[in-house]
Amino acid sequence: MKLRIGGGDLLLSLTFAALGLIWVLGALKLQMWDRETPGPGFLPLVFGVLLLGFALVSAAQAVFAPTAPPEDQGGYRKPLLVLLILSLAATALETAGFVLTIFAMLLALYALVERKPFASALVGAAVVTGALHVIFGVWLSVPLPLGPFGK
Repeated sequence: MKLRIGGGDLLLSLTFAALGLIWVLGALKLQMWDRETPGPGFLPLVFGVLLLGFALVSAAQAVFAPTAPPEDQGGYRKPLLVLLILSLAATALETAGFVLTIFAMLLALYALVERKPFASALVGAAVVTGALHVIFGVWLSVPLPLGPFGK
């Protein structure tokens, strides 16, 4: 087995592991339980343990994972296309409404940027747009822009 030491990945993972350890040590100085409810040290301990655990897994991946094949260096095409699509969506949000704008934005991102097949891009955009509308518009009662098809 050949070890791959990913310098940046390993350094970042070890930094987060150190932060998680500091968080855990700080949380251990606080009270864990206050009668039958969690005390002020409980959630910092949980978050510190999670951060430490995920950072150590990430560090292990940086050392033991096989070298990934080089990605397609498309230059500035993808970032500029994403910037253009997001700018158009931000501009159109008030006039076209939330549902239509988000659907068109996601469809463009999936089909043009990620180059997914059109049918799966269409289904993905519809499902995510519907979920966002239900979560924010229905459950949370956020006043979303209605556009020309609104009430």
